[in-house]
Amino acid sequence: MKAYHIYLLRHGMTQANKEGRYIGSTDVPLSEEGKIQLYEMAKQLHYPYAEIFFSSPLKRCTQTLQVLYPESTPKIIPALAECDFGIYEGKTIMELKSDESYCKWVDGGAKTAPPNGESAQAFQKRCCAAFEEIVDELMRSGSYNAVIMAHGGTIMFILGAYGYPQKPFYEWTAGNGMGYEVVITPQLWMNEKAMDITERIPYEPEDDDFAVLGVYEEEMTSVMEEDE
Repeated sequence: MKAYHIYLLRHGMTQANKEGRYIGSTDVPLSEEGKIQLYEMAKQLHYPYAEIFFSSPLKRCTQTLQVLYPESTPKIIPALAECDFGIYEGKTIMELKSDESYCKWVDGGAKTAPPNGESAQAFQKRCCAAFEEIVDELMRSGSYNAVIMAHGGTIMFILGAYGYPQKPFYEWTAGNGMGYEVVITPQLWMNEKAMDITERIPYEPEDDDFAVLGVYEEEMTSVMEEDE
């Protein structure tokens, strides 16, 4: 039975990312620096082929897809959006460290939500529900390769819930424009709701597929020169 490959990617850098601000539900665009970084990464590294694309609705995700996969038409999944940090949106840890309510939230555990925001438990529940729906849709579609463009928190909670090797969710961090390849075999997924985390992405250009591509380009150049 054929396996399904899903590529979980984090969006490119925003100005708020650079400044270390909480920007969960805040719909900020990519920064110009972030766009340039993505273009450079797309030139120097290998982003995997996909047939279907899913994305958080927030601009930083849809804009990242436009850079990395300009021909893609993603299905927007609202539940893939980053955690809502409530009244802490747009603020830095340094700005909040003396705030009593902030300290209570940080120390309060997964069930504690920031004021007017979302708890880690609620966030994980909606992310995982969205991921399971995506897997079901992929299995029904007849396609075997999908990109999910989302956020650091979204990716961490999904991998922490279903991924092997098993690790605490906070160990599955991803830089801007980076992420993980997961492989889902239907039997394992149906029986255990589990998947294999196989690679960090994007891939380095010295991978075998790049070597093969290089040989092919050399052969085609040689043929064209002979024809001239």
